[in-house]
Amino acid sequence: MNRWVCVLRTFWFALVTPVYAPVWAGDQPHTMAEDVMAVERRWLANEDRPDVVKSILADDFVHVLPIGFISKDDHLEFVRKHRNIFPRTRCFEELRVRIYGEVAIATGIVYAVGNSDGKPKRTAFTDVFILRAGKWLAVNAQEISPEPGSGSGSKPVGGTCLK
Repeated sequence: MNRWVCVLRTFWFALVTPVYAPVWAGDQPHTMAEDVMAVERRWLANEDRPDVVKSILADDFVHVLPIGFISKDDHLEFVRKHRNIFPRTRCFEELRVRIYGEVAIATGIVYAVGNSDGKPKRTAFTDVFILRAGKWLAVNAQEISPEPGSGSGSKPVGGTCLK
């Protein structure tokens, strides 16, 4: 009788453990946030490469700008036509990611130098990602230029600038 109890316990443990394992993995949201941060870094490093940007944006991507709402196709067309407007040196001054199930919200500030006027520029942003087929895709983006004098504005904080 004890032998059957052991067999049943083993079978039950083998059946239930895989179902509940993600709940027990306390670092899962942290790993997901790191995955989204990696996508953000890839996007920033390749913002002038439409082939890379295309793989980051969802088909229903919307970019909110002062001129209006821009689709994925509009965004990629702009990148193809204006590859030389992107700054040579750029990095995240700040980058934060929050995970809500299969949705991630990334907020941060990009520090860039090498624009046409040669002056440093800071851009605050919010990007929304959704997990589709195991891949984080951007579905929404919005940027603003912070008020002069807000934040550090003189040097990038954290991370290494991309050149």
